[in-house]
Amino acid sequence: MIRTRLYLDDRREDKEGRGRLRLYITKNGTSAMLSIGIPPLFKTQWQNGKVINHSDSVLLNRLISIKLGLINRAILESAATGSFAGLSAREIAEKLKELMDPDLAQKRKLEEEEKALSENSFITYFIQFLNTKSNQGTKNLYQDTLKKISSYCIAEGLDLHSLTFKDITITWLDSFEEFCLTTQKQNTAARHLRDIRAVFNAAIDDGKTDFYPFRKFKIHYEETVDKSYTAHDLRTLFSAHPYPGGEEEAIDIFKLMFCLIGINSVDLAYAGKSVNGRLNYNRRKTHKLYSIKIEPEARIIIEKYSGKEHLINILERTPNYKTYFNRMGKTLRKIGLTRLNGKKSTGKAILPDLCIGSARTSWATIAQQELDIPREVIAAALGHHTVDVTDTYLRTDWKQKVDKANRMVLDWVLYGKKK
Repeated sequence: MIRTRLYLDDRREDKEGRGRLRLYITKNGTSAMLSIGIPPLFKTQWQNGKVINHSDSVLLNRLISIKLGLINRAILESAATGSFAGLSAREIAEKLKELMDPDLAQKRKLEEEEKALSENSFITYFIQFLNTKSNQGTKNLYQDTLKKISSYCIAEGLDLHSLTFKDITITWLDSFEEFCLTTQKQNTAARHLRDIRAVFNAAIDDGKTDFYPFRKFKIHYEETVDKSYTAHDLRTLFSAHPYPGGEEEAIDIFKLMFCLIGINSVDLAYAGKSVNGRLNYNRRKTHKLYSIKIEPEARIIIEKYSGKEHLINILERTPNYKTYFNRMGKTLRKIGLTRLNGKKSTGKAILPDLCIGSARTSWATIAQQELDIPREVIAAALGHHTVDVTDTYLRTDWKQKVDKANRMVLDWVLYGKKK
């Protein structure tokens, strides 16, 4: 437990006989003293934790109160976050010193950044690797993993910036996974481990290391809930009578995404105007060119929500597309409930577990399981098809096959017609 108290240190008085006000810190048998930046005081000017008989006593007492507030808040936060766990009183004093002196904190930060540039630093290479990612979403995921590694090192008392590739052994990976699982689910922990593995693979390719702990380390996954629905499920949803207040738009947008072969939310939000009846865009996830024929059912919805510059007006109404689709997802999961007094609801929703991503998974599942569309055509439709030299000559043919497959899916789901 961390304990603190203020006292006037008169062991080394200045020429006028004044002492320094210091904070005495104790923790688990260790102790340290920290100057809090208050001018020297005579013994008669410090009584009962207050500055008295001083021309600036009001100002000094206020300054002391502010600094003690910062210190006490940092100690309270450390109890919740564990940021001071494993630190001695002297190490805690150094942390608090930086808190009260922003210039010192900046200097320490620069020193740590310089240290991170040392050779064989895993973190340095990790940062360089994530900065090569042009997709902001992907970059954010790697930054999230970096933060998790940093939290793990703090919890284990490790120096993040001195971490080398060879420090990341199978034992380290096991321990890191256990640390992740204390606050996260298995598949989130697996994503962090995949990010670390990707950094190792890139470092090996760059000749930075030949060490590779993943040869004998298995990344564990947890089977996820199937997010796809049958043609019957979607027919029921699309024929539902929407409740006023957003349900009609939620159904429209989900239906549009389905008609556009399960287009991703970010791609739909940023999609430009169609050209010659087709939506052409580069997928933000893979940067590959993608082209979808806009069927009549999709055209009706597009005209209803047409944007000034984009295909539809999502970004004109909600600058953050994630906020918009989160709202749409919540609304979709309520469709079918009976509303009472405009607020409370009863009954059962049509598809209570529906999410925006179900448009994509449902399109693929229906195409394969209900219409026996070949897997390679489905892969091409979802943008997973790899175009090699031969396929370059057949690109038009693939486009026609995808158009035909999408029309088959829509006819079956919307009208119950099979060809």
